[in-house]
Amino acid sequence: MRKLILAAVLAAMPVLAQAETVLRVVPQADLRVLDPHITAATVTRIYGAMIYDQLFAFDEDMIVHPQMAGELKVSADKLTYDLALRPGLVFHNGQKVTAADIVASIPRAAKQDPMMQLMVKRLGKLEAVDADHVRLVFNQPYAYVEASLAGSGAMMMRAEDIAAAGDKPMTTTIGSGPFKFNNALYNPGSRVVFDRNPAYVSRDEPANGTAGGKKVLVDKVEWLIIPDLQTRVAALQKGEVDLLDQLPHDGLQSLQGRKDIVVEESSKLGNMAFLRMNTLHPPFNDVRARRALALLVDQKDYLSAAFTTDSTWWKECFSFFGCTAPNGTEAGSEPYRKPNPELAKKLFAEAGYKGEKIVILTTQEIPLIDGLAQVTADKLRSIGVNVDLQTSDWGTLVVRRARKDAPEKGGWHIFQSGGDIATLSQPATNILVDARCDQNNYVGWPCSEKLEAMRTDLIENPTAAKFDPYSRALWEELPSLVLGLFRQPIAYRANISGVQHGLVLAFWNISKK
Repeated sequence: MRKLILAAVLAAMPVLAQAETVLRVVPQADLRVLDPHITAATVTRIYGAMIYDQLFAFDEDMIVHPQMAGELKVSADKLTYDLALRPGLVFHNGQKVTAADIVASIPRAAKQDPMMQLMVKRLGKLEAVDADHVRLVFNQPYAYVEASLAGSGAMMMRAEDIAAAGDKPMTTTIGSGPFKFNNALYNPGSRVVFDRNPAYVSRDEPANGTAGGKKVLVDKVEWLIIPDLQTRVAALQKGEVDLLDQLPHDGLQSLQGRKDIVVEESSKLGNMAFLRMNTLHPPFNDVRARRALALLVDQKDYLSAAFTTDSTWWKECFSFFGCTAPNGTEAGSEPYRKPNPELAKKLFAEAGYKGEKIVILTTQEIPLIDGLAQVTADKLRSIGVNVDLQTSDWGTLVVRRARKDAPEKGGWHIFQSGGDIATLSQPATNILVDARCDQNNYVGWPCSEKLEAMRTDLIENPTAAKFDPYSRALWEELPSLVLGLFRQPIAYRANISGVQHGLVLAFWNISKK
């Protein structure tokens, strides 16, 4: 069966000219959502980085560098930012990128990007001075302007596309990035194709993470959707594909030690597994239910189920900011270091739980999500909770987890995933601790004026001494649950070079011999 699946995928590919260099990749999930402004899904963020561009970008050490931005002038009072676009910025249809496109893109991108939302909240005026210059005027200084515009969702789009989309997802795929999206060959569930953009003018600096020169060294990047792990591993071993993104840990054993394949970590700081509860509806709108679920967590059970029993790839970590980060405090986690099922059952009852179905979302397309979900389901069943584990394809899950309806009306209670510590290490970019009450924060939408005041204070006046009390407050209110630290592997053929290790997997700078 696995051979038939791969044969079908390969047979569907067109015959390409001999001169073309094609990088064949198995992405971590199928690409169903083509709008990086409306979802934080990794696969959509990678797609966005390929076809769109952004004003600033992070290198592998999370240092901000200009990308589309040219000269930047900041007033002495730090309230006015005058930004010039660098020369040569052109959309895929030949249209010049202008300041009007930037002015339209920033507020739209901010709708789901927490760091940009903090910036926009302090923004008094955003205007196009002329075709090549943008001015941002703030009501109060904000130290993270460039960093906010460097986030992996801060993609700049055409103003007319944004106007046409309105509140709906973007349907056009015209960007100004180093790749063009091949709409004609887009086949959800099977194949996604990106063509090199010959009109893209790269920066002169070396590539570093998502920053620097985005020089495309192949003619095409082709994503092949191969859900079965053994099939995709076999395809890499045979050279039928060149790279596996976010390789499930169960595939490590057959690839490690081979001279023709490179297996390495995807990021320097590692990643955190986490669980989000829908706080808009019972029972998790009650903190006692959130505490009950936290008292069922044994991180070793989660980590071994989702990331292999080989603990060299994971470790327990009770920090909302990642134990490998400078601010990786675990203060306040002490009551939750060991499971207490009896107290958990008692707290669920006190929160008003009376046997209603608890809907857990999962997908078998991403093994880490399914592994974590299965453990949560087992833990809840062990204390008599009525669990409804609902499996779907990844695209359907992404759409459903954004719904705020009651679980019995198509919503949900619990969702699990992972996030990179580079992003989680700072309160301004950490989606797990964002507890704004406007329901524009990450799915689950926790609301706490206390937590948000502490987070805002840390963003505006950062000191190491504030992280311990903030961590204790987070463990009291539990906007998320942290399930441990893991290192995420990627694997690629040894004839591939130039792979970056930034916020998302980048396909520029990669060459194929």
